[in-house]
Amino acid sequence: GAILERSIDMDRGFLSGPMGSGIRERIGSKGNQIFVRNLPFDLTWQKLKEKFSQCGHVMFAEIKMENGKSKGCGTVRFDSPESAEKACRIMNGIKISGREIDVRLDRNA
Repeated sequence: GAILERSIDMDRGFLSGPMGSGIRERIGSKGNQIFVRNLPFDLTWQKLKEKFSQCGHVMFAEIKMENGKSKGCGTVRFDSPESAEKACRIMNGIKISGREIDVRLDRNA
């Protein structure tokens, strides 16, 4: 049951103890996050999440902003590395509002 408990904890964003948090952080984000470039500037994080939810369960989506304006790039975090890889395969090169997006695994995550 340890695996089940861990996923329930992660859903709640619950991290236990100083030692547990480091381990869980690694499990929680390594390879699960993608970086998306060349996004339309009017795209919201909600739309970004919606677009990528066909690839897997999106835990988090963000549009990078500068001075209140979109920088045309963002990150999407999935619940598994498989979903992130699938997103790279399926979504890379698709067009959103006429812009061909560039999708790759976020190595900095």
